[in-house]
Amino acid sequence: MPKTRGPIDFKLRLTVVPVNFLSGKPGKARAERNNAAWICRCDDSVPLVGRCYYQFDDTCYTECSTCGRKFRVLGRRLSPTGGRKTTRVDEFE
Repeated sequence: MPKTRGPIDFKLRLTVVPVNFLSGKPGKARAERNNAAWICRCDDSVPLVGRCYYQFDDTCYTECSTCGRKFRVLGRRLSPTGGRKTTRVDEFE
């Protein structure tokens, strides 16, 4: 009978990436691999969350439920067959 192991509790490696608001005001987001979280320019206290990859290379965006601003999390491929890593968050119209 094969040995089984218990779950491993991995510490996430958080990085800081830029948020580019349409107004030109700079911001910062916390990112982990293809995920990011940031505060909208409207200062809603609940962070927005997005990711730079969706299935089958489709794209996705996050819309602030308070003010309606839209954001796209952008990233780069880690390898030809691997996941992606967030590099920035851009507000768009």
